[in-house]
Amino acid sequence: MGSSVPVRIAVVVLSLILADAAGVIAQVNPYRVQQRYNDAKKGKSIDEWTKRLNDPDPAQRLEAVKSLGDSGQPEAIEYLIQATGDPSEAVKIKAIDYLGKLRATDATQVLVQKLFMSNVEPPLKQRILVALGRIGDTKAAQPISEFLKQDTDAAISGTAIFTLGEIGDAGVIPHLEQMQRNASNPHLARLAGEAIQKIQLRISPASVAVTVPALVDDDQRSRPASRR
Repeated sequence: MGSSVPVRIAVVVLSLILADAAGVIAQVNPYRVQQRYNDAKKGKSIDEWTKRLNDPDPAQRLEAVKSLGDSGQPEAIEYLIQATGDPSEAVKIKAIDYLGKLRATDATQVLVQKLFMSNVEPPLKQRILVALGRIGDTKAAQPISEFLKQDTDAAISGTAIFTLGEIGDAGVIPHLEQMQRNASNPHLARLAGEAIQKIQLRISPASVAVTVPALVDDDQRSRPASRR
């Protein structure tokens, strides 16, 4: 019986230790710890990432763009815009994609200008159009409409039409209607019609007013109509 006493004491002590440990763990908010870690990491690394944009190794520059894009920091936008002029096609594409994902309206003018540059390849122009559609800045609508008037291939034209629908600016509807009527490519005509519908839906009131008869008290309903 005497030997069981130390065992019981050990069990009690162990229980107290575990209870204390549980109390300490409960006081730690794992979300706040992770948040502090992320904030510290972002604040410390933003300068490092921007420096790596000038690294001679394209792979390092690409990683820098990914880190900047994933950071979610507003100051990263400026450097992502800078990266759209990188010599590496992969770096440029990734920077453009992130600008679209972040809906960076500050990048609208630069991206629109690249659409009209002869040294920008068609696949890259398509990525630019997709990014502009995601950004949704109405300042890009008229330039894209002008871009459509150029002699471009059907794939780029289709992407441009889709982008106009995504942006939703009513000012380009007349041009889209003209394309819908006159396009020799039925696919482009269909896309123009869909873009028009999308824009009209977007600019219409958020809620349609429904006419409902005015409510009348029961005693008023029971009264006979006055005779003239």
